[in-house]
Amino acid sequence: MTDALTLTAFSLICGAAGVVLATAHRTRRACSGDDEATERLMTIEELVAAFDEMFLRKGLITGGQLALIRTGTHAVGVVTGMRATGTTREDFREVELDLMVSRPGGGQFPAIQTALIPAAALPKVAPGSVIDAYYRPGDESTIAVFVSPG
Repeated sequence: MTDALTLTAFSLICGAAGVVLATAHRTRRACSGDDEATERLMTIEELVAAFDEMFLRKGLITGGQLALIRTGTHAVGVVTGMRATGTTREDFREVELDLMVSRPGGGQFPAIQTALIPAAALPKVAPGSVIDAYYRPGDESTIAVFVSPG
């Protein structure tokens, strides 16, 4: 499954789909008339963009994290420590994760990432868990993590 589809599935499970789909269920082509023939369903790219915008607007992800997830190098990280910060936003909990990130070409590097994790997915970030991580080669000081709900 691609990252875009994974993020879309993540969004659908998070319960925000109703709002986005209700406001963007159908888009109009750039032509006149109110005929059904001029309507079309959203493309997957439009749906992903709508969810991206919603996550940014709600503060569930930063622009930098989104850019890393979309264009960074995909890797896996083993959680070596997890601390709750006490901050919550909607049904997400902020945690600080200590990770050992494995580079796709070999080697590892340690990283610390503060992230909002769906409350139902907190067991997936327990020490010893393997999660998706994204970084830029040559700049391992900034990473983004992705944890699917449930």
